[in-house]
Amino acid sequence: MSMNYDQLLIEWAHTYHGYERLAGGPGELYELLAPLRHEFNQHGMVPDWAGIDLLRGWAFYLVRAHRHSGGYEPFTVEYPEVFAIADAIDKHSAVTDADRPPATTWQLIETSDVLRNDSSLSRV
Repeated sequence: MSMNYDQLLIEWAHTYHGYERLAGGPGELYELLAPLRHEFNQHGMVPDWAGIDLLRGWAFYLVRAHRHSGGYEPFTVEYPEVFAIADAIDKHSAVTDADRPPATTWQLIETSDVLRNDSSLSRV
C-alpha cells in the first residue's frame, strides 16, 4: 500500500476519539481492547462479534500508539492489523458513511469497473 493510503488511514483513525467515546485514556482503552487483540492474535481475524465502536476504538488506539512510538515505520507496516480492522468496519452491517475507512485503490478501480460495465448506465 502506498504512503498516501497510510496517511488516509491515519487521518481517518483520528476522526474517532476512543479516549472520549470508549475509555478514559490509553491504558483503559488498551485493556478494553484486549479481547479483540487476543482473538486477532489467536485466529488472525477480527472477531465478528466486535461492533463499530470497538473497531473504531481499536484503529484509534493503533494510530495513537504509532504516533507515540515515533512513527518511524509506515503505519500499516507497524500495525498491519489495521487493514483487517478497516475491512471489518467497511463490511459491518451497522457501518455508516461517517465510520467507513478510506477506499483502497483496488476498491476505487472495482467501483469504476462496475459503473463502466453497468448496462443500464450505457443505454438510455
